[in-house]
Amino acid sequence: VIGGLLVFGVLFAINSSLHSYLIVSYARGDGVSLDVGCYYMSNAAGRLLGTVLSGWVYQAFRLAACLWISSALVAAAALLSLMLPQTRPGATLR
Repeated sequence: VIGGLLVFGVLFAINSSLHSYLIVSYARGDGVSLDVGCYYMSNAAGRLLGTVLSGWVYQAFRLAACLWISSALVAAAALLSLMLPQTRPGATLR
């Protein structure tokens, strides 16, 4: 369990720094603070909804259902990320 938590912590830190980079990279030059603020607001709302949903699913359907739903949401996020604009290496999105 400790090893799994350590791996999760490292992956979470990498994912968090990547999100921070991407939101600034995708932000419009004239509205960076608005874009970043919207991102963090929606991130907080998603964390709240995820916490409530996972608690309810665990209470109602137990751990296997939590893992299946989590897997489905990860797959949905991966598919949605394919729709992000493509850029050349080293180019900015602005």
